[in-house]
Amino acid sequence: MNRNAPRIPWTLRLKQWWILRIDRPLDRRVFQPALAWWRRVIAPFLSRLAGWLGLKWLGRQLNRIPHKFKNMIYGLLFISPFLIGLATIGIPILAKSVRMALSEKYYYVTGVGWRMPGIWYEFTQFKRIFSQEPFHLTQILNTLKDVALVVPLVVVFALILAMMLNQKIKGRAIFRTIFFIPVILLSGNMLATFESRGLLTVPAIANGTISGLLTQYFPEIFSDVVTAAFQKIVLILWMSGVQVLIFLAGLQKMDKATYEAAEIDGASVWEMFWKITLPALVPLIYINIVYTTVVYSNLSNNAIVNLINSHSDENGSLGGTLTDEIAYGRAYSAALSWILFGIELAVIGSYCLVVKLASKKYD
Repeated sequence: MNRNAPRIPWTLRLKQWWILRIDRPLDRRVFQPALAWWRRVIAPFLSRLAGWLGLKWLGRQLNRIPHKFKNMIYGLLFISPFLIGLATIGIPILAKSVRMALSEKYYYVTGVGWRMPGIWYEFTQFKRIFSQEPFHLTQILNTLKDVALVVPLVVVFALILAMMLNQKIKGRAIFRTIFFIPVILLSGNMLATFESRGLLTVPAIANGTISGLLTQYFPEIFSDVVTAAFQKIVLILWMSGVQVLIFLAGLQKMDKATYEAAEIDGASVWEMFWKITLPALVPLIYINIVYTTVVYSNLSNNAIVNLINSHSDENGSLGGTLTDEIAYGRAYSAALSWILFGIELAVIGSYCLVVKLASKKYD
């Protein structure tokens, strides 16, 4: 035995033993007969079955379709469950909601069922909101201002946080988890509980210290906007978790060679942000605008949501009895919900238009 010969690792010897002693005999005794039986019996049967069902003809027709239209078909098949659910569940509910909002009343009669009297084109509930309920109209305007203020702040703050968390720092995974925890805690009525106990505001804002300083040195309009933004600073922190993750996903897909080339050409960090990073994140900005608007507009602390829930019946729930019509009723709540939907569309359309016009110079 040659002592100078290299020793074979035990893992390689185990692999050789498996190939020589077990693998090949097992393959000859089990896998090869099974594969031969599949090719001899099952495969011809499946081929004939496909011919009977017309699958072969369908495959030949699909092969003749251009690649562009084939991708369209795949996309439609991918979203077909959503389209089926929308057609069978979503659209009937939306139609009933529209009919309810345009009715004079919506109540339940024993032995008859739900009734929606009134002429639909008279817009009874909407006239009542805008002409007979000044307090509710004020709440609607306050909701519009609130949503229009919070949405850009959340998106900008999430972008800043994402760029900070994208840096190579120790413990960034822990920081990402910490910023995502409020997304879980915002579920249910917990947000309304926090707001009622003053946990969503800064003490310096609550006692008027910051607002007093701003009114001394800045115009009233500017100081009001800044004060309102500071009042929402904790809520903005809490709502930016999903948006941060979306921006992080976009930042991590950025090509580092582009930044290296820009740095070689003498571009500063500020210039690289405006000319490389921000244009690449424009599609994600659209997504975050839509997501933030929808989520924030339907939180439990929203003024219109509180009106809908508290004025659906005398008990503050969505019951359906004759006592609903003593105060407001379901028809009135349906009209409020469509006004809230209009506010969401207005905010989304406005900010998306601003982003589109601002990004034209990058096209």
